[in-house]
Amino acid sequence: MKSGLYTLLFLLIFSASYSQKLLIPKGANRIEITTALSDTALFDMIEFRLETLGFFMDQSDQSKGFMITEFKNMGDEIAIKVVVSIQNNTVTFRGYGEAEVSGNKYTNVPLANKGSGSGVERSGFNQLNDLVKKLSKSIGASTIMYLAH
Repeated sequence: MKSGLYTLLFLLIFSASYSQKLLIPKGANRIEITTALSDTALFDMIEFRLETLGFFMDQSDQSKGFMITEFKNMGDEIAIKVVVSIQNNTVTFRGYGEAEVSGNKYTNVPLANKGSGSGVERSGFNQLNDLVKKLSKSIGASTIMYLAH
């Protein structure tokens, strides 16, 4: 009986995590992580984790609660710049992408869950989403939300 209960619990958790992937609304251009950590702790943790993942800080101001990275090559012929703001236990991530596709150079393209899967907007947003998921694991108990405009 216990093994059946564990199997059911596993399937519920698996299906919930799988369905969460489908909940990213079209046009989403921001990702938020909400947690119980203080803004100062979040700032230090996010900045440290971004740097350990190979991002260099272009601008960073803890008193104003923001940081902007330089562009980092993420593979797939795209580089992203991450813009982070922290306020009231919430970290908001936005991004910009640059890539060269078929001889055309695209720079400072706002990342969003729209366009084709191979386009700079969506491909870059997917990279940003993967990054935010990694960061949220190091934060601990947190909630991720996707926002448009």
